[in-house]
Amino acid sequence: MNNQQPFYYPPLTRTQLARAYGVDLRTFKKWVKPLYKNIGKPNGRLFTPMQVNMIVQRLGRFDLKKVQQ
Repeated sequence: MNNQQPFYYPPLTRTQLARAYGVDLRTFKKWVKPLYKNIGKPNGRLFTPMQVNMIVQRLGRFDLKKVQQ
């Protein structure tokens, strides 16, 4: 039996995600642009938690501590 709770990312901006992945904002925008067809564009300035989880599934995990720096 798996007792681990599923992990959900908070809503994040493009800048926060770029920082978390350790790349320039322009590079991150190039990475995420092809994903818009599946995840949709950000809601205003933020990607929703569901969108962030879909980005993580595609691009890989990142450390949330990098976002908060």
